[in-house]
Amino acid sequence: MKTATALSSSFTLALLTSGALCVACGSSVSDSGPAAGSSSFSTAGAAGVPQNGGAGSPGASGSTVGLAGESAGGASDGGAFASGGMPSAGAGGSTSMAGSSGSTNMAGSGGGTVVATGKTEYAPYYEIGADTGAFKSLVDMQTKSGVQDVTLAFVLSGGNGCSTDGTISGELKDIKAFVAAGGHVKASFGGADGKYVEANCSDATSLAGVYSSFVDATGITDLDFDIEQKAMLTADMNARRGQALKMVQDSKGIQVSLTLSTDDEGLDSGAIACLQGAVTAGVKILHVNLMVMDYGDQPKGTPIAPIAIGSLNGALTQVKKIIPTLTDDQAWAMLGATPDIGQNDDNEIFTLADAQALTDFAMQKKLALITFWNIQRDQTCGNGECSENDKANFDFSNIFKKVVN
Repeated sequence: MKTATALSSSFTLALLTSGALCVACGSSVSDSGPAAGSSSFSTAGAAGVPQNGGAGSPGASGSTVGLAGESAGGASDGGAFASGGMPSAGAGGSTSMAGSSGSTNMAGSGGGTVVATGKTEYAPYYEIGADTGAFKSLVDMQTKSGVQDVTLAFVLSGGNGCSTDGTISGELKDIKAFVAAGGHVKASFGGADGKYVEANCSDATSLAGVYSSFVDATGITDLDFDIEQKAMLTADMNARRGQALKMVQDSKGIQVSLTLSTDDEGLDSGAIACLQGAVTAGVKILHVNLMVMDYGDQPKGTPIAPIAIGSLNGALTQVKKIIPTLTDDQAWAMLGATPDIGQNDDNEIFTLADAQALTDFAMQKKLALITFWNIQRDQTCGNGECSENDKANFDFSNIFKKVVN
């Protein structure tokens, strides 16, 4: 079995300096590092901009059913937003449910799952605090690229115990302007590094309280949980997280997606245990998103899309085993894929040809989600971090967004 390999610190530093995404992976990790044999994201932001614990990982991302505007409720900072697709009351009042891109049709399948039907979602990661390069804000990105759905990265633990940090709340003005112009956002929790919210919450009830407070403060009800760190994948943590998400899903109507590590045969063992913990708790899971990247330092020039497709095929069987009620079509309608565009943290390069091949596969199988790390890198080099493979700004995005046509 091929698995992602750990990088030396000197090589990682070189990649960060060149603007490439650092993805430190491997089978030999500390309790605070990524799960064994798994893919993971690490972020490099603008100089002088504090990072969320120094790194993070997309998650990519479940449904990007968008925020539809301010609710009638009185949530903080001028009112909450309402997510299309799943009813959710804002603080102090009911919400409007129509997202401009249409709501997601939801069919309960039993066993703690929700099956999404309809078009594939496309929501690249937007790294808050990173060098922008081809754009200066969410709204500027929206205007220049045409991207309407994004996954905001990353939410980690705050400095006051069981709480969230200010990653999202500090950017609400830009987020609200993006939404007002027809955009849709989801918030991604977790990542490769930094302290997870659940690490400072001693039980499911307190953790649920933090998630609820985040929803009330930001109005974002479409949440992704990118669970990579080994210490956050224990049986106790998986149960605690699952129980907390079930509470908040029942009270706030949140959408829950899991972004998980892979090898070339599907989800790795830690990812399977995380998914099983959520299903056992009765959480309705919208998307199971695979990080299809860093496959053990493949020889330079190796096409990555066929390996990613192998991971997705393997995950189909794994998800159906955990949720036996799913048909193949329903399982595909839960699965998502998140590559690392261009130069990865090793010899591997996810090329424009790989992007086209993965897009073709997603359209053929009616995959639930396509996203990538990250929209800031989808540009020619010279203005901050870049893929090192774009011939023009937004080359990768222009391929991937075909899935929503």
